[in-house]
Amino acid sequence: MARGPDIGRGVLTRTWTLHRLFGITMASDFPFASRLTPGAGAPELTFTCVDKPLQTSRREPEAPLYTSPHRSGDGESILSLYRLEGCELMRFNGVADFHLWSDRIVSVLSDTACRHLIEIRLLGTVLSYWLELRGLPALHAASAVVEGRAVVFLSTNSGGKSSLTAALMQAGHPMLTDDLLPVEASREGFLGRPGYPQMRLWPEEAEHFLGHYEDLEIVHPLYEKRRVPVGPVGFGTFCDEASPICCIYLPERRDQGGIEIAPVSRREGVIELVRHSFAAPLVEAAGLQPRRLDLFAAMVREIPVRRLLYPGGLERLPQVRDALLKDLRGL
Repeated sequence: MARGPDIGRGVLTRTWTLHRLFGITMASDFPFASRLTPGAGAPELTFTCVDKPLQTSRREPEAPLYTSPHRSGDGESILSLYRLEGCELMRFNGVADFHLWSDRIVSVLSDTACRHLIEIRLLGTVLSYWLELRGLPALHAASAVVEGRAVVFLSTNSGGKSSLTAALMQAGHPMLTDDLLPVEASREGFLGRPGYPQMRLWPEEAEHFLGHYEDLEIVHPLYEKRRVPVGPVGFGTFCDEASPICCIYLPERRDQGGIEIAPVSRREGVIELVRHSFAAPLVEAAGLQPRRLDLFAAMVREIPVRRLLYPGGLERLPQVRDALLKDLRGL
């Protein structure tokens, strides 16, 4: 990927701040609502949001590499991915275009009424794809650190990965990330990179762990999830250092039965890692899948992958936590 151009016109805010997230230092003039860790030193990435189109190419985008099967109210794909001259373009229909270079991401607003969605898209799909371009697979996962090792919960939005992580945090184990986990291969094994000190919990979850939720900011106006700050004057603690992954759990809630933890085959483990990657369709469309498959195959040879079946109900989480900690002691 080529380096990005200097941005002059159309900048919406002017004060640049250094942030640390997902193992990178990012400089940005965007007023984030999420609690981000302060950064230091030279930034590896800059992010800004502008309200005028960029002159990145004289040609209009050709056929997209990828179009989402999900459609907006006007029948258009909600997300399309294009490869332009020197950069890649992620177009969120009716919201914004994100131009991605190796050192810069620039968002161009389509509708100023959708400005609140810029942060959600950047800290999720956009940064996950940018990390993939740098050779860092991003998993749809939450993680806590137990005795210096990352315990990873890999699941969809209904699997309970955040509440399981919160249960470990309640017992004194710091959170590594919530929702997006970049994986880095190193001499020490496979490391999970830290996200930022904030969780997103449903009101009943926030009420259970914090005792309140009404005063917590809503993440998205159409949903009830709340921003839960982690650390001082918040909930639990945050680990801001990459940590070796010791086990990957595939949680599934069920209505009946007790707690069951069982290993899965290496083949099934690779399939689950692919299935629960944050931007799997984009990665495949961009031709990045072979590289990440090699990494996932190496991961499951070194890291156990287990299926966790557990009963629903927040009141049962302490029992699930005890079972997890017992299982981890056997690794």
